[in-house]
Amino acid sequence: MVPFRTILVPLDGSPLAEKALSPALRIAAAMAGRAGGEKVRLVLLRVVGQVALVAADPMLYDELMRMGIDEAQAYLRTTAAAQVAANVTVEAQAVSGSPADAIVHFAEEQGVDLIVMSSHGRTGSSRWVYGSVAEKVMHHAPCATVIIRAHVAVEMFHNRKILLPLDGSPLAERALAPALAIADAVQSDVTLLRVAPAREPLPEAMLPAGEDVGAALDAAAAQERAAAETYLQQVYSGHPNEHLFFDVVTTEGDIADAIVSYADEKHIDLIVMSSHGRSGIGRWLHGSVAEKVLRGADCATLIIRSPRG
Repeated sequence: MVPFRTILVPLDGSPLAEKALSPALRIAAAMAGRAGGEKVRLVLLRVVGQVALVAADPMLYDELMRMGIDEAQAYLRTTAAAQVAANVTVEAQAVSGSPADAIVHFAEEQGVDLIVMSSHGRTGSSRWVYGSVAEKVMHHAPCATVIIRAHVAVEMFHNRKILLPLDGSPLAERALAPALAIADAVQSDVTLLRVAPAREPLPEAMLPAGEDVGAALDAAAAQERAAAETYLQQVYSGHPNEHLFFDVVTTEGDIADAIVSYADEKHIDLIVMSSHGRSGIGRWLHGSVAEKVLRGADCATLIIRSPRG
């Protein structure tokens, strides 16, 4: 399976935005290696913001927009020439409009499978913040999105360790196939992670008399962990792979914090998550957890979109 045949990298001309180029090319080359000789498209896109003046002078407006498109295309051609990989076709495209809307619209029109973008590039006199653009794209894109935030310290695939947090739901498991496909292509390990809640002590006023509540809570926590291990064992058994592992951690705190801490401890260089899975009695929303992980992780995050209802 080749999940990503058309990969889009939005650029704004800044070095931070260009941080997405190397991992995007690496993914494209890896996918091309699995595609049996078929080409994989790597599209570099620059959005030229509309000129905020001159409704009174359409000719000047058109000329300024043309100059902006020409400049963008020249930059993209130079950048594209440096991106070379076997069976990867690198294209340069410049469009005008509102950045996030234009990126999403382009992805929809071109059948893009994956967007790879940095989160804090800035450019031009308008100095639009790429972080907000990246979050808008993540929410509205028709495809998976890799976000590489400015603070990310670990280069993608440097350690060849991918983390896939699961909450037990089918929607969360939609991230499994893409994660395994990337891992197989770039020879990375994949760790399936389930975060189980630790026992939470009840307020003293709620403790029933004559019962060992602590022991009961410990037993419930142990049962929760055992259920998590059983679930991950089932997932693991369904995908025999010497590079696939699983682990359970318990936390008394925030799920996303536990995932980020685990990724730091294990030197993970890519976290892959579904965006809308729900599971368990607490029914924690995987989308909000994914966003918290995205903001806090010191590595890149690949967000797999759930189907639109």
